[in-house]
Amino acid sequence: MRQVLLCLILCAQSASTAAASELAIFHTASFGGSRSVSLSLAEGGPARDRAFDFDVVITLSEFDGGGTVLYRDRGRHQASVRCVAPAMVRINSADYVIDLSTRRGTDWKHDLWAALCTAPVS
Repeated sequence: MRQVLLCLILCAQSASTAAASELAIFHTASFGGSRSVSLSLAEGGPARDRAFDFDVVITLSEFDGGGTVLYRDRGRHQASVRCVAPAMVRINSADYVIDLSTRRGTDWKHDLWAALCTAPVS
């Protein structure tokens, strides 16, 4: 069911934008009010490793205070996310346990986990 949710998020994102410039942002960090960096979900699907729920591709973009894109990383940063305990994000071969008590916006790995694993499912 969660894989269907991810597909709905990414498919709605694609359908709602005429250009591929708009992505599903899951974390934004501000730097002095004049610049911000946003992390977005570019692709995703069921995890190949059964210990995880999702495999995703993350992109990074930098914006000025007015929302103009200053830099868009063209890299394909892959991550795997496990929703069940212990909640975890894997980047390359490093596993990061997610502190579920962390507030949104504090840690990008927590925000990635939350975007995929805490969305309401009907």
